Amino acid sequence: MANYKNITARDKNIPRTTVLHLTADLEPDDLSREAVDAAVLTQRNGWRALMVSAGGRYVNEVERAAVRHRNLSVGSKSLLTRLMCSMRLDTIVQQERPALIHVHGMDALSCGIALAHKKRLPLILSLCQPVAPTKANRNLFKRLSKALFALRVPSRFMAVHLHDTFGLDASAINIIPPGVDLNVHSAGFISPERLHALNQLWRLPEQAAVLLMPMPLADQGGHSILLEALSLLRGEKIYAIMAGSDRANPGYRAQVEAEIVRRGLDGRVIMPEECSDLPAACWMASVIVAPNEAPRGVNLSVLAAQAVGRPVIVTRTGAHEEFVRQNETAWIIDTGDAKQLANAIREAIHLPTDIRLATADTAHNFIAENFPQSAYYNGMRELYDYLLHREPATASPHPQKTQQAQAAA
Repeated sequence: MANYKNITARDKNIPRTTVLHLTADLEPDDLSREAVDAAVLTQRNGWRALMVSAGGRYVNEVERAAVRHRNLSVGSKSLLTRLMCSMRLDTIVQQERPALIHVHGMDALSCGIALAHKKRLPLILSLCQPVAPTKANRNLFKRLSKALFALRVPSRFMAVHLHDTFGLDASAINIIPPGVDLNVHSAGFISPERLHALNQLWRLPEQAAVLLMPMPLADQGGHSILLEALSLLRGEKIYAIMAGSDRANPGYRAQVEAEIVRRGLDGRVIMPEECSDLPAACWMASVIVAPNEAPRGVNLSVLAAQAVGRPVIVTRTGAHEEFVRQNETAWIIDTGDAKQLANAIREAIHLPTDIRLATADTAHNFIAENFPQSAYYNGMRELYDYLLHREPATASPHPQKTQQAQAAA
């Protein structure tokens, strides 16, 4: 058994401090979403947050929250670009004098480690998804171990993955579950105008059952399984929204579109590159599905859907089972099983009204009790506070004792 630190809400009196957030870009995905949330929440609670990235669609949200953003390619693989980034980061550190570096994702880690060593600053690394066991990544973790650092992961699955794959000390791994802003992800805050705008954008027919799959387009993402399941449901009036980008897997969108045509589903599947209003999209859908075969460390859309009051269908892989309540808020199916998925979809869209309303209340309360944004912020604040007050010479990089989370290693 390995002991990981499960960070929970705890009040601390922390002086106003600047935190430098480094991430490759701010294009929509779970990593960028949590990077934005971390920066905005700390800024709103008396800290000073500065974000450095190559830019993206979340930049406007960051700047509206008074978080300053500097455009810099900290995730570049080019040696020349990284050298230029290093010089510009030196200037930023001299001007802003941050007390802490928060790196979001592996792409920006090399830049963050170099800066932490040079400026003798503590570093937090947030990882949301599994990390490939490449030689380059192993070397990065070896370099990280020589710094004053802590690892933050959103799930027990990620903690076990990092411990087993890279041999990382369990005491350095801090499980801080994601938080959901219930002022945004609640049915009462979703206006008819927002629903109408989405309906007009996607041109969905009235009285149709809508299925939403907000997942990146990637191999083993579950898109083929969903299309196979829809083929088994030809008698149902179902329209599927596959909202996701293939920027990490160029050309994958074309493969999915070709399969849609091959299965005779054209006209019933819509593929927007992003979902600009996820709460409204969840409210408009009958059910949200995440049928991925490749394991994921977190899926924020699954949490958002339940907060809005919608049931979800997830596969038994990765961290999914940590973020749902089986038979109450979710159907959990085997990976790669189109027949199970089709049966779950059929059951979800035909739920009686009284059961659907009860499920909505259960799902919303499950998120409110287990994944409030306040707990996420307080967990991050405790981790920041620990590193800011820890002497570099002390051993075992983990916060002071909190509730222990047990996970098999």
